Amino acid sequence: MPIVTLENAGELNSEQKKELIKELTEVVVKVTGKSASAVYVHLDEVPRENFGVGGESLG
Repeated sequence: MPIVTLENAGELNSEQKKELIKELTEVVVKVTGKSASAVYVHLDEVPRENFGVGGESLG
C-alpha cells in the first residue's frame, strides 16, 4: 500500500486538494503498477509562519 504525504506551506482550496489527490494517485499507479484503491494520499497544510526559506520566515 503506497502512502504519499505532501506538506504544503499554507492552505489549499478543496479543488486544489482534489486535483493533488487525483494526480498523485495517478503517478503512483503509473510508476508502481499498484491499484488506485491501494494508494493513500495525505495532505498536510502547515501554517506559513512555521516555514522558512533562506533564513526568512514565509509567514
